[in-house]
Amino acid sequence: VVGEIRPDCSAVIIGGAEVASAGISGGEIRDMSMARQTVFDVWQKTQEATDVEIFQVLISVTGDHIQGESNVGSLRLPDNENVVDHHHMNEVVAKAKQIEITSDRDILHQEVGNFNVDGRQSILYATGISARTLDIKCFTIHGIATRILNSSMCARQIPLNVTHAVFAGLASAQAVLTKQQKEAGALLIDIGGGSADYICYEDIDIVACGSIPKGGAQINQDIVDKSGQRHMSLKAAEHFKCKEGNAFGEVKDTTLARYVTDTGTEYVIERGRLNEIIRDRLASILLQIKDKIPASVWNRSGMTVYLSGGTSLMRGLDNLAQFIFKVPVKQPLPPGAGEEYSYLSDPRYCTAIGLIRHAQRIEESKPGWFRRIINYLFGNN
Repeated sequence: VVGEIRPDCSAVIIGGAEVASAGISGGEIRDMSMARQTVFDVWQKTQEATDVEIFQVLISVTGDHIQGESNVGSLRLPDNENVVDHHHMNEVVAKAKQIEITSDRDILHQEVGNFNVDGRQSILYATGISARTLDIKCFTIHGIATRILNSSMCARQIPLNVTHAVFAGLASAQAVLTKQQKEAGALLIDIGGGSADYICYEDIDIVACGSIPKGGAQINQDIVDKSGQRHMSLKAAEHFKCKEGNAFGEVKDTTLARYVTDTGTEYVIERGRLNEIIRDRLASILLQIKDKIPASVWNRSGMTVYLSGGTSLMRGLDNLAQFIFKVPVKQPLPPGAGEEYSYLSDPRYCTAIGLIRHAQRIEESKPGWFRRIINYLFGNN
């Protein structure tokens, strides 16, 4: 997906393109040459589709090696100072970011929350407030350095300049969740073809994140392996999953679903058995995620689960997730349902759109961004 970050730090989606992935399993590279060819093909196709020359990119990374942990920075103001200043804020943020990781891991993100001033929570800017103590949380996301590097190498060998590697779950959150939803409590689960990435917010702070290396492709393989049909193709399994299956459907339904290939080969499967196969795999993914989330978040009155990614369109997934998590679940509408199609309304592209949003955040965080906005609005040089 190609986006433009304008001088006022707004982001505009120009367009995009896609190709079938290869050399990737569980969201990670298994065959470098095949994956590199995939990146090259989509790079060429996207340039043609958008009429934009692409020299630098942000990439998303995922995998079960991604981990996150929270740290709290605390500061007691000196006895002769009782008003929070910038240097107090910088000092407590620096303390929150102090975290030890093993030498084989790299930090991807350090997401700082709001300040707590003398126990008063969720204060965005503490400067000028009378206080004795200042606290802030920082959530650090890190992964195995070599596995992150493999993703970057695919683009760099094109060659493209990789400006940032972004955890896929964080990128998806940039596209899906609003600030208000994060404050109320939100668990975003982005289920793609090869992995299910998740990120959980409580009072706008990240409290958990990670990736389960299973997704829609694993459901297809389960259907092939457990259907009882000899030599069923993955294409047939994809058809059964998307057109006939229901993740919360009746498992005792004995009516037959049918698929006929271009060559005339027919495959059949009982709908109840199909539903059971789909349900078992998705329930396994959701239960693994639930085990990673702090138990305290489920006691929040506003806690909601949000679904994104291509597999989030699976029929019945919202009911299955609500049964497992016991909180409201928001499932996206099929692309173009009730409106003209756009990338922004397609849950398959949440991660890619989120990378553009992340680039927008980077621009906003640069020194002098407010002056750039004034210059843009009033035409100053």
